[in-house]
Amino acid sequence: MNWDDLKLVDAAARMRSLSGAARALDISQPQLSRRLKAFEDRIGARLFDRTPSGLKPTEAGLRLIPLANDMRKNAEAAARVLPDLPSSALKVVRVAVDEVRARVLTDRFSELTNLLGGVELELISSHQHVNHQSRSIELQIRNCLPETDTLIARKIGDLAYAVYGSAAYVRDNPAARTAERYTCCSWLGFAPDDLWYPSHMRWLETRLPAQPRLRSNTMTTLMNMTASGAGLALLPVFMGVQNPDLVQLTSPLAELTNAEHIIVHRDLRREPAVRTAMDAIACVYRSMAPLLTGLPEEGPAVAAE
Repeated sequence: MNWDDLKLVDAAARMRSLSGAARALDISQPQLSRRLKAFEDRIGARLFDRTPSGLKPTEAGLRLIPLANDMRKNAEAAARVLPDLPSSALKVVRVAVDEVRARVLTDRFSELTNLLGGVELELISSHQHVNHQSRSIELQIRNCLPETDTLIARKIGDLAYAVYGSAAYVRDNPAARTAERYTCCSWLGFAPDDLWYPSHMRWLETRLPAQPRLRSNTMTTLMNMTASGAGLALLPVFMGVQNPDLVQLTSPLAELTNAEHIIVHRDLRREPAVRTAMDAIACVYRSMAPLLTGLPEEGPAVAAE
């Protein structure tokens, strides 16, 4: 049913005349009369009797008029609320990230801030897949796709890894620059309870004779241990290339280059602040693509495999 038809019924019932209803709706009386009659014909019931004293609702009209009146009141209430809606809209977007994704965003903090406009961003540290149903987090950045159709994944880029060692460690251990690095060098690994790097753990297991004796569940700690000379490690290329204490020992590893996704609940993707945050994060990833996927053209030469 068309709400415009019920407006005719409501106005006619309130004004008790076709001329008064026409003025209330800002249309001509002949137009209102034609439209009201056409509506009565469509529903197969006469809603008003035209009497010398004005319009008199029929039994059918008495059943429909209260419903039309309720719809008008609800529409008026909605109109009163509309001006206040922008002030109550979401303005803070919470993004669950591990320390690697947090580093991507904070490396381009100024760019990200400009793109966000008036939207505020909160980076929430998490190595777990968050529960989007609870609405405690609006977005999450991770490399795996969601397993439920209530979540939407938007690819924003790729993230590559390579083998790194400190300059001092590589100098003292020449095998680090050769294929013998996997059997002749000390390695740093990932804590087994960490959910973000299972493919990296499997990659190491197929190459190392034993599990690394020194492990961490955060990439920042792993990078710091590598820079201190504790051994070799798999690190994100964009983090390794920006650390002057590290030497890149392999090209970016294709098998460990993963797609990055923003995960959002289906119901939130139309929220203006959420859309703004998603677009801003995607733009930052695009601008950092050369660093995230491998060394930029002006970067130092990579040691031979």
